[in-house]
Amino acid sequence: MSDIDTVRALLQEAGIPASDVEIEAYATAYPGIRAGVEALYAPAEVRYLDPALRFRADAVGPETDWAR
Repeated sequence: MSDIDTVRALLQEAGIPASDVEIEAYATAYPGIRAGVEALYAPAEVRYLDPALRFRADAVGPETDWAR
């Protein structure tokens, strides 16, 4: 599957309309973006970490331990 086909399929699955010109531009950038995402998970130490920050409603004041 070419990068253009991949980008077209991803955008279609997400329901995001794009012109052929936009798809070509995204396809040009896609290999670099894909490599960057894969590099985030390449080191074994971070493979299974959760990188998302979370809002905790129970954290209510300065005495609350936000790091747990």
